[in-house]
Amino acid sequence: MKKGFRILKFKKDNEIFAVRGITKSFDGRPILKNLSLKVFPGECVGILGPNGCGKTTLFSMCIGEQNPDSGKIILNDKLINQIPIHLRAKEGLGYLPQTRSLFNLSTYDNLLGLVQFHIKDTKKQKDETERLLEEFNLVHLRSLNASVLSGGEAKRLQLARLMINKPKIVLLDEPLAALDPLVIQDIQKYILKIQSSGTAILVTDHNVKNLFDITDRSYVLGEHSVIAQGTSQEILKSSKAIEHYFGSNFHK
Repeated sequence: MKKGFRILKFKKDNEIFAVRGITKSFDGRPILKNLSLKVFPGECVGILGPNGCGKTTLFSMCIGEQNPDSGKIILNDKLINQIPIHLRAKEGLGYLPQTRSLFNLSTYDNLLGLVQFHIKDTKKQKDETERLLEEFNLVHLRSLNASVLSGGEAKRLQLARLMINKPKIVLLDEPLAALDPLVIQDIQKYILKIQSSGTAILVTDHNVKNLFDITDRSYVLGEHSVIAQGTSQEILKSSKAIEHYFGSNFHK
C-alpha cells in the first residue's frame, strides 16, 4: 500500500519529535532503559515489540499521563516533560487511544463540539465540520449517534476529531486492532492521508505486516530498549529482532 500513497517527502535534518534516553521503572522493575527515538516531519514511524516491552508506557509518557524517571521528551525543539496533557495538545501533539473515545452524540456533533474550541466564527465552525465529514467519508453518518457506528466508522470519526487541532505529530495506539481486513485497508488509507498533509505519525500495532504497509521505518522494542530500527527490510534482517520478537519462522 505504501508505494501507492507516497505523496510527501520529509526532511531528515529537523526532527519534529524525539525521545532521548528515557528510563522508567515500576516498583523497582525496569520497563524502559535509556530508550531513544525520533520522528521527522511528514514521516510515519512504527513501534513494534512483544507484550510487556514498554510500548504502552512509552506512549503514556509521551502524552503526559506518566513522567519518565530520567530522559527527555522533545516536541518541535521544546522540552515537554513537565507540560500537562492538554498543553501538549496545544503544542501540536495528538493522540488516538485504543479505546473508542467518542461523545454520546451524533457524528456531526462529535466534530462540531471540538471545532468550536478552535474556531470562534459560527459559519467557519460549520464549514470546517462539513469539510471533515467529507474528508473522512462521514457525510452519510452525520445524524447517527456515535454509539451505533461500526468499528471502522468510529475509527474514521476518531481520526477526523484528531485532526481538528492540526497537530504536528499524532500518536496512534493500535488503530488497526480488532478490525476486519477490508476495514484495515480503509483505515490505512486515511492514516496515509493524514501523513500526506504533512503531519508526522508514530504508530503501534501487533500485526507486523499491517504496520509495515504504512510506515517509512520502525523501531522494535525489547530488553527494555530499542533492539532494532530501520525500514521493514532492514528490520527483518535484524538478528536481535528475529530472536526477541519475530522468531526464526517469521515471514512477512
